[in-house]
Amino acid sequence: MGRVRVAAGLLLLFPLLLSAGTLTLPATASLPVGSAASPFFSDVRVFNTSYTSSVSVTAVYRCFLGTCPGSAPQVSFTLAPRESKPFDDMVASQFNAPSTAGAVEFTAAGDGVRVTSRLYSPVSGGGTNGMFVPGMKSSDAHATSVLTELSNGLFRTNVGIYNGNDTGVTATIKLYDGTTLLGTQSVVLGAHAVGQGDRATTNAFAVVSSDNPAAALFSYGAVIDNATADGSFVSGAEDEPSPAPQTIIVSVKAWDFSPGGPNSPPLVLNVGTTYVLVFHNVDLPGTPSPRHGFSGISELGLSGTDDISPGHDVTLAPFTPQPFQRGTYPFACTQNECGGDPEQHRGMQGNVIVQ
Repeated sequence: MGRVRVAAGLLLLFPLLLSAGTLTLPATASLPVGSAASPFFSDVRVFNTSYTSSVSVTAVYRCFLGTCPGSAPQVSFTLAPRESKPFDDMVASQFNAPSTAGAVEFTAAGDGVRVTSRLYSPVSGGGTNGMFVPGMKSSDAHATSVLTELSNGLFRTNVGIYNGNDTGVTATIKLYDGTTLLGTQSVVLGAHAVGQGDRATTNAFAVVSSDNPAAALFSYGAVIDNATADGSFVSGAEDEPSPAPQTIIVSVKAWDFSPGGPNSPPLVLNVGTTYVLVFHNVDLPGTPSPRHGFSGISELGLSGTDDISPGHDVTLAPFTPQPFQRGTYPFACTQNECGGDPEQHRGMQGNVIVQ
């Protein structure tokens, strides 16, 4: 299989306060030639499913890209029974916000309104089929979701996340190529967009998670053909939450890390498991210079410390060893005379083994 370029970027992040009877189009645009890498427009349709009752609908535009209006513009309209209203290039025609992109919330009494959209790019010599974008319900939001089909030929992918809660959350996005973790980004959701560099992949997927299990998030991927600018919409599917990190207590004394060495077995870690290392001093009372350090292991992203002392534990940030990190990694104490014997101290070295 050939290698493809997936841009895990343009993470469209902003908070949306959703109410009952609200559907959200997570991606809409009115970006003419010259305002973006490719021109994009959104043609929207709103339908009333009732055979007997009219329904009033309010649409609110949440802009995130371009010169956005000072306040969120909105329009209201009424749908007769079984009526469908067309809104071509809705961002410009209804919200007077050309050269911008954002989301649109549609709120109505009850749940009888349906919303769909076609986001397309009329590039010269390319396709104009566009991308179907559904109006998303609250049940489409998940605390942890997975986005697959992010690479299939020469495409670029935009990953979008929406916070539909009335409190802020932190979203974590992990991009994988097969089982290999390519990168992780954690973002406090606000009304802004974040860019991230390209990655070469052959089987990309992304996992999006909220730091609050009760705060579900909308996620989607827009996979765009680089030749025609036609796209496909990938809705985030509910995923299993990742297991809690495994905490390992490393007992430190003159002149040993346990586990780690040199007098105790090495510290053995498994690929794919998330760990938190806690360095805890266990020197006996009266030990000279009972202060130790840890040199860190840059290849594993483990930071060092110079102050592992009685009553002062050091906890490292969670990390997950990857398949390409299998091997043995030496480390050492960073102090000079732990235990009061420089000769013994020079042998206070250990190993982390990733298997």
